[in-house]
Amino acid sequence: MVKVHAHYDDFAAVSQPFRADAEIEDVEIEGEIPKELDGTFYRVLMDPYYDRDYYLSGEKSTPFDGDGSISAFRVKDGKVPFQQRYVMTERLVAERKAGASLFSMLRSPFSHHPCVRAVADTPANTNVILHAGKLLALCEHGPGYELDPHSLRTIGHDIFPGQIHPNLPFTAHPHVDPDTGDLIAFGYGMRGLGTPQITVYSIDQNGKLNFQRDFKFHEENGGIIHDCAITKNYIILMRMPYIVDLKDIEKKGNHQWYYNENCPAWFGVIPRNGHGEVRWFKYRNCMAIHTGASWEENGKIYFDASVASHNAFSFLPCRNGPNSPPEEVTVTYVKWCIDPNSASNVLSDPEVLVNIPCEFPRVDERFLTKKSRITFLDCFKPDAGKSAQLYQGLNALARVDYETHVVEFFVPGPDCLVQEPAFSPRSPDAEEGDGFLITMVDNMALHRNEVIIQDTRDFQKVVAKIILPFRLSLHNINFIPMAS
Repeated sequence: MVKVHAHYDDFAAVSQPFRADAEIEDVEIEGEIPKELDGTFYRVLMDPYYDRDYYLSGEKSTPFDGDGSISAFRVKDGKVPFQQRYVMTERLVAERKAGASLFSMLRSPFSHHPCVRAVADTPANTNVILHAGKLLALCEHGPGYELDPHSLRTIGHDIFPGQIHPNLPFTAHPHVDPDTGDLIAFGYGMRGLGTPQITVYSIDQNGKLNFQRDFKFHEENGGIIHDCAITKNYIILMRMPYIVDLKDIEKKGNHQWYYNENCPAWFGVIPRNGHGEVRWFKYRNCMAIHTGASWEENGKIYFDASVASHNAFSFLPCRNGPNSPPEEVTVTYVKWCIDPNSASNVLSDPEVLVNIPCEFPRVDERFLTKKSRITFLDCFKPDAGKSAQLYQGLNALARVDYETHVVEFFVPGPDCLVQEPAFSPRSPDAEEGDGFLITMVDNMALHRNEVIIQDTRDFQKVVAKIILPFRLSLHNINFIPMAS
């Protein structure tokens, strides 16, 4: 029997699990879906099927421990069938057989039931991508899972057979080079939780490994590396200042992960040619989270990223003192510059591009690795809603134009939160940023989710709205447009 869900204060209001597979043949639509949109939009969420309460009654569990669940909105001829399916990972299959929670903290077997400590420990809950004809549900703490892109049936976690190890950590956020079609990916903690071993990969359009490099973070504790940026010649890894410490882990307030306020943010620069030195550059303590545009110019590397001023995961403790109140943690969008040939390994202050709470940058991925102009973001505007609080989520969308320096905001409603947007170009040869922005919105007043479609030629207009008759979980989502 499924018990009442755990309540995560850090993801309150719309964080309750959905805990169901679902299918709707013809979803309600308001407006008219643009004829140019013909394909599938995928989404992944963290949706714990059972309370994560096996170890210490769930005291050490976080929202990131939830099981992966995939949404598919299949857009064709103005109609939208909908599917929702759990990723049937080894851990979820084991728990369903037992009818109860058996796992606790990711990558910590001692916190799991003894009978499942050899099971592949990944919930496949953070990102969903399509590469080499494979639909992949990803989580950085373990291998990805392959799904059938049509039925969402789970195939398994040997995602590129004979190319990469099927049991080692794989990227939550890989990126595709639009010029070569190569998927640039990485794994960290390759020899266990907190270990410094890192691997970067390049996987071609056919799923064949054409580049792999193994190296270490220069310090003993590997930290968290959630996202990367890619340019024509480099891969840039962003290490968040977290450390692993299992001492006295059962003590109230302790955890396996700690935010280290005394540790700098580190950026690893790895040449894509398979040669050359791996260099690490440092900046003062902060959290670089997700990347946007990235390119090279005059021998220097430029890349945009969302950056938190302090520990943005309030469910994880700090190493040397209490967490800052959520309202004191700022998240801005900045442009970093790294000279890979610099004599110094200390970075200068980045240029601030958006100076209000913002996250989940989305660029026109046809222009990745090139100097681009347009970025879309989720933002929080205090004057945009009468009930939303920043700790619950973001309530506005933004269109950033680097050429004109204009940031245009769109607010979907006074009681709405926005999830990570997706961009689909109007045509393969359309100008950068000319197309459609597709965003899942949580309508708190009506207790339902809606997918809004904006024509980027008029950012203030919703041309179509896909309405679900229920509410899905909010946190950690990603849409992937896929041409039919």
